[in-house]
Amino acid sequence: MTNPQRHDLYGPIHKGLRLGSSRLLMALGQIETRDRHAVADLIGQLRLHLQLAEEHLQHEDAEYNEPLRSRAPELAARLADDHDHHYETFRALERMIDALEAAPDERRAAVGRALYLRFSTYFGDDLAHMAREEQEALPAFHAHFSDQELMDMESRIIQSIAPERLTQYYFIMLPGMNPAERATFLRYIRANAPPEAYSHILDDVARTALPPEQFRVLNEDLAYVA
Repeated sequence: MTNPQRHDLYGPIHKGLRLGSSRLLMALGQIETRDRHAVADLIGQLRLHLQLAEEHLQHEDAEYNEPLRSRAPELAARLADDHDHHYETFRALERMIDALEAAPDERRAAVGRALYLRFSTYFGDDLAHMAREEQEALPAFHAHFSDQELMDMESRIIQSIAPERLTQYYFIMLPGMNPAERATFLRYIRANAPPEAYSHILDDVARTALPPEQFRVLNEDLAYVA
């Protein structure tokens, strides 16, 4: 069982990736393939999301899976296998996206449906993988590492990401969280990051990414702790 009082390496980013993939799966299923502009816009969104997803795996490989291998080698090996399968899938999806981009009018619907189905199988695999990390890997991290060690791992990942890319992650992470998680996340940023970083996430990201009512609730929650 996961201890809710311990540091969660996976929850916020996984919620964001789940939200991003679910939105894209719906969009791929609903796309009007006769509209070249709509297809081009969706392709851009899909490429960005897959870049974020692949970079997330690379971050885990660099900072999480290597230390886990010394404490829970069999679990780490299963996670590494999942990642290798995902990397292969990313290359397959890239080829299918290229094919949709180049497809003539009469072929675009069929190519788009093939991409939709392939993305759906990727999403299913990724849901199972992320659940394994949260249900199996996170308890292992809690058993073998202190919260400070876990936060140090996470901090090294954050420091390795360019500010523009971090913003792109936050645009899926914040709406993926529930209200209490959002407030906790923003309080942590307020306490540990420069004031301008906190203002950017609240005023530029949260205000844009959240519906007005959710943004109002977030500000109310944040006001409870000065």
